[in-house]
Amino acid sequence: MNASNLTKFLKLLIYIMLAGTTRVFSQAPYQDLTHDSKVFGHQKYYRLYLPEGYAQSGKRYPVIYFFHGWGGRHFMDDNAKLEYALLQKLVDKYQTILVMWDGNVDEKEPRPYNVGNHEDVKFQVQMKDYFPELVSYIDQTYRTLPDRDNRGIIGFSMGGFMSLFLSGKYPDRVCAGVSMMGSPEFFVGTPENHTLYPVRYTFENLQDVKMRIHTSPTDILYFLNQEVKAGAAWEGKEVEMEEFPGGHMVDDPGQTWRFEKAMAFVASEFGKKRPAPQKWSHYDVYGDFSLWGYEVTSGKNQPGFIYLKGVTPQGLGVYTQKWLPHGPVVPISYIKVKTAPVYKAGGNYKRVSYSFKTHKTEISDVKADSTGSITLDFDANGNETGVYAPGEKPAWGFLDFNVNGKKWLKNNSNALQIRLFNRGSEGGGSLRVVISSPDKDLVIKDSVRTMQVKARERIVQVPDIEMICNKKPLFHAEPSDIKLKITVYNGNAMNSTVMNVPVDFDVPYFTNIKIDDGKLVRQAALGKGNGDGKVNAGEDVVLYEGDKRLKINLSNAGIDAAREQLTDEMIPARWPDGFTQQSIIHIAPGATEIECLASYETKSFNPIERKVIWGRVKLRVEK
Repeated sequence: MNASNLTKFLKLLIYIMLAGTTRVFSQAPYQDLTHDSKVFGHQKYYRLYLPEGYAQSGKRYPVIYFFHGWGGRHFMDDNAKLEYALLQKLVDKYQTILVMWDGNVDEKEPRPYNVGNHEDVKFQVQMKDYFPELVSYIDQTYRTLPDRDNRGIIGFSMGGFMSLFLSGKYPDRVCAGVSMMGSPEFFVGTPENHTLYPVRYTFENLQDVKMRIHTSPTDILYFLNQEVKAGAAWEGKEVEMEEFPGGHMVDDPGQTWRFEKAMAFVASEFGKKRPAPQKWSHYDVYGDFSLWGYEVTSGKNQPGFIYLKGVTPQGLGVYTQKWLPHGPVVPISYIKVKTAPVYKAGGNYKRVSYSFKTHKTEISDVKADSTGSITLDFDANGNETGVYAPGEKPAWGFLDFNVNGKKWLKNNSNALQIRLFNRGSEGGGSLRVVISSPDKDLVIKDSVRTMQVKARERIVQVPDIEMICNKKPLFHAEPSDIKLKITVYNGNAMNSTVMNVPVDFDVPYFTNIKIDDGKLVRQAALGKGNGDGKVNAGEDVVLYEGDKRLKINLSNAGIDAAREQLTDEMIPARWPDGFTQQSIIHIAPGATEIECLASYETKSFNPIERKVIWGRVKLRVEK
């Protein structure tokens, strides 16, 4: 064999020997790439991992998107301590594509995502717009399984908040999400129209997404994530949660086992066929949005939520709230809902609506378009609407409630009054109403009620239900309402609704009340009035207990709830997480006294622990 042939033989031999290890020597474990983003108006980076065998298999693969934390990028996150090269082994093991997105909005700004405190919301660009754009690009560029059943999210820290927020924003596009040491709430939206999004009150958005939370007893966000966990349980949402040692990070240096737990959780949900929910509810901070085939457009140009409640082909409720859980209505000029194509194309239907603005029921004719969708108009004050074809059955469900004329329970004995509303066709008959609650601090007596309904009745009052409430104030800022489930049986038809009822806790009066009606109490005067430090009708007032600003939870007298505002402050902590909120109340004309349940919050430095102190307030209104 001559020298030339020997050289060729040796090259061939080396090629054969390395053929089985090509991934190790000739292919990086990931690729850092770019794509053109219309949302950002420039190229955006992403890091891509492809599973072993991708090039040869011709198969399609599920996709996991990873969202980094504060100061991180698609290629780095100092707090997370990710071992980027080692993640390839997990990608190979679970046979999934892994995409690490870049949440950076401006190269000069280390804070990603355009969320946070008021001053952190700086840009018009919205990550809720970028996520579907990136998903669409990945699906068009790589061999993905381009459906909800094969798409998941994992996020760390601020990215953990984004995983919870975007999974709830797009439950029709994501099957599973993981928050690793995630933040519990941030202001979200545009600079002129941003709203506090508290995850603990928004698990209705996540009912159709499997969720997991990673936390640590030594993480600075540990107590805040306990509030999130309590919010999930309060909403009846099963969330897998695991605690790890080590504090605020994804993994120990040189390890990937915690990241693998997150990846394994998401991967276990891939391929499971999930039909669209038969009934769903959703909070959204944006004026225009779409979900499950429904499209919402509105005149919303201020902070707050649009809430779609109990959406089914038989109807829906449409409400607005300035804040959660019990904010007043948002003054929106119009709301339009175009339904999914769930009706007969070109079919004629009846619409029955109850307006909480007019307190009237109206019936009108509506027609489905050529696709089977119907467009419905609503006001911002709260509406219950049914859509039915003539001859269909009645559809009885919950309308509203009061307890001895109030909208809350008192400790001890209560008489609950419930009104039901028929969303369907007219028709009388027998109704059976069952009241239940998962809350062990509530005793319901005679929880079953039966009644006869006349043929043309649209609204009926359920006989009073006696219940005894023994709930005590909660120590942290987890949801404190009582959950009540109302199930209505009408022949073979059944409809259930869950409602949240606040509790007027039996707590002592605050004893060191100070009044900001334009008078400086601490740092800045937030109230508006004559500045005499007393309560006068027509003033906007901030109440203090000592130097602590109060949040008004329930008002028995003297306060115009529709004109209440919230302010907030970041009690010093390492990071601006876990907002403390306070009320600016409007004293009603003609008021003689104010009586309310109030609270204030304190926060520890590290870890951030938000403690709530409850008390009552009773003050005379000056003449």
